[in-house]
Amino acid sequence: MMTTESKIENSQKDILAIGRTWRSTDKLRQLFASNLRHVYTLDHPDPLSPNIDTKTLDTVLIDIETPSILNDCLALIKQLRTTQTKLAIIVAINYRSPQTKIECYRAGADHCINVPNDEDEKARVLSELLETPEWQSSVKLTLDQTCLHLYNDDYKLDLAYQEMKALDALINAEGNILHHDCMAGSMGLNIKLYDSRVLEKSISRLRNKIKKHFGINIIHSVRGYGYRLLRGVISVNQVNFHS
Repeated sequence: MMTTESKIENSQKDILAIGRTWRSTDKLRQLFASNLRHVYTLDHPDPLSPNIDTKTLDTVLIDIETPSILNDCLALIKQLRTTQTKLAIIVAINYRSPQTKIECYRAGADHCINVPNDEDEKARVLSELLETPEWQSSVKLTLDQTCLHLYNDDYKLDLAYQEMKALDALINAEGNILHHDCMAGSMGLNIKLYDSRVLEKSISRLRNKIKKHFGINIIHSVRGYGYRLLRGVISVNQVNFHS
């Protein structure tokens, strides 16, 4: 069942929360109060209500309470991502499944976190996410494949060829997520012989270089799988960059 909350003055954002475990929008207000305009809550069995204009949404929070609704949630994520490229999609998973996270990232989710069913505890976990620099990052970087640079208006970071290829592979991967072997292959390593520790050290060095220069961690490890890139942070420009 859907409820539409009243307007909060001097606010900017619309939020759609989908799932049964948010029994009250009070916790959502606490999480998003500083930039909240409307909160909508929608139970999973219902389709997206026709009176909700998804073009006005800034954030969608999707609860996946059981594996039985995973496929429907993946279809919804893909639908939202297809129509709204700038929409922030958070997936809160109420059971332990690394594969579920991977599938959600591939579908187009921005953040996937494991949460308990308890509203207070879940609000705490989500609050931690919303306080990180990675949440709806305003950092926009450009990758120059020709000159091996990563840059914005203020800084230019020199990259090794392997580092450029790693970033390029992540940018072009489905959901910006890559398996370890695919990442190794993009960097020219023999996927049958490479030492995983070498790959981990290389990615860690690249991640730290970027964070030191631009103040944000854009490459995240996906346990038991590989790496993902924050969606929408890097664009590609093959034209030579001149400082």
